[in-house]
Amino acid sequence: MIPQILQVIRPAAGGMLTHLGILLAGLYKAGYDITVACPVEEKMMQCLRDTGVSKLLPLDVGDDVRPWLDPMVVWRFSRFLHRHPFAIIHAHGAKAGLITRLALDYGSKLSYPVVVSYHNEILPISRHPQKRRWRRLMEKHLAKDTSHFIAVSPSIKNELIQYIGCLEERVSFIPNGICLAELDEIGRDDKARENQRSMWGWPKDTNVFVVGTACRFTWEKGIDLLLLAASQAVQAEPSLRFIIIGDGPLAGELKESAKTLGLDDYLHFLGFCDNARNLFPALDAFVLSSRTEGWPLSIMEAMLLGLPVIAPKVGGVPQMIRPGKTGILIEPEDVNGLTEALVYWARNRHRASQLGEAARVYARENFDAEDMISKVETVYQEVLLGSQLQDGGRGD
Repeated sequence: MIPQILQVIRPAAGGMLTHLGILLAGLYKAGYDITVACPVEEKMMQCLRDTGVSKLLPLDVGDDVRPWLDPMVVWRFSRFLHRHPFAIIHAHGAKAGLITRLALDYGSKLSYPVVVSYHNEILPISRHPQKRRWRRLMEKHLAKDTSHFIAVSPSIKNELIQYIGCLEERVSFIPNGICLAELDEIGRDDKARENQRSMWGWPKDTNVFVVGTACRFTWEKGIDLLLLAASQAVQAEPSLRFIIIGDGPLAGELKESAKTLGLDDYLHFLGFCDNARNLFPALDAFVLSSRTEGWPLSIMEAMLLGLPVIAPKVGGVPQMIRPGKTGILIEPEDVNGLTEALVYWARNRHRASQLGEAARVYARENFDAEDMISKVETVYQEVLLGSQLQDGGRGD
């Protein structure tokens, strides 16, 4: 019998949406009967069309807790789950996990196996202490109704075990993966690279060293830290140039800050770009300045496309980058350390290129999405087996 799996998804964009597309396509291809419960948003709908999944339940999961709306969402979702049983419910993100487990516990309790994937820190320091306490208590309470937990980084796995109190055998570290074949189609054609850099105002004869990043403009992503480092770095090494791809709530503030720091001649904000990775071959290096992270898709894509990476020791990043071999690791929020790394590579371009080639090899050996999909399938099989044994015990 084909297992029916309900995937519950919070609003997603960028790396998480790409990850979900890869996972759902892989599971659908493997023969699972997939239904998706998610917000009806344009990018999400396009993602589902691309995966081949056609069964959809519109569900306004939301990102933050909404005391005035979430109870209605839980009630409606609970009614749906009572009428439509599933072999497994897989919730992606803490909010999706919250809505799912509350819906199963509403009224006459349902005992469907639940898997929850965590893509970001559960108790980030940026959250208000009272909200952190509430979140921890809620997660501890809901853990008993969860069959298995998936953490995309070792630090998130540690949070689940040490702070939430999850049993270690019920927590799996499964990092995100990328589709190698798709990125193989993005070549480092010299002519295309020159044309792209000329469009940015930096033709071949300018001999610039171009560093790029791609992320959502939120406090957690630390673009403000990158701007400070860039303003210091260009004073020491004027050949440096910067490309920032993305958008978000802090876009206006960050652009104004760049002007104030005198970066107009050295930096371009490109806004949101579909498939930002297509621009990566025009870069010399990739940088991430996040305050918190899970397992960043952008780093995997940059490495597979032959770029050395500068990134902080947050989330799963230390497991992704081999210091001195595929990139440079810096301390979180270390503006001076980031400045020094930028200047070093601009002045040691051959070394940066060597690390980029090593990054390409490492990414191909370690970031294949097929491994991620296989590990998720293993979790499903273990959960299904546990559910069958439990049902058998009840039957006796």
